[in-house]
Amino acid sequence: MRHDWDSDEVLLDALRDALSTPSEEVPPEFVEAAKAAFTWRTVDEELLLITSYDSVLDDTLFARARSTATARQLVFDAEGVMLQVEVSAAGITGQLMPPGGSVTLVTPDGDHETVPVDELGTFVMGTAPRGPVKFRFQGGCTDWFIL
Repeated sequence: MRHDWDSDEVLLDALRDALSTPSEEVPPEFVEAAKAAFTWRTVDEELLLITSYDSVLDDTLFARARSTATARQLVFDAEGVMLQVEVSAAGITGQLMPPGGSVTLVTPDGDHETVPVDELGTFVMGTAPRGPVKFRFQGGCTDWFIL
């Protein structure tokens, strides 16, 4: 099958015509698709930290966790950044290493609570909401997990 574009001259002429023709308004669905694609540009940064430890999944703690109301331990780890969190009925305590800035607890409805991180990287939050949450801080974010 032969196309008109099999010739470099024809292809260059078509390209020249396309670039010199005044553009029409971009259809709204193209603009929305472009905006949606653009939001994915930082997906790797947003999923920087993955859960490297969750006490709920620790078989050795399973029986104890079922028999008493113990705190849940979570560790999120990535190259150069670590977030340790303890979730209990009293609230959330944690440590961000390296320390700095603030930590925000995010729910599907938006930011739930933002607290400062001290010079040791520690922070304290109120009672955790039930359901999917993630932690966001300067330079990163954990993946979603269920409380």
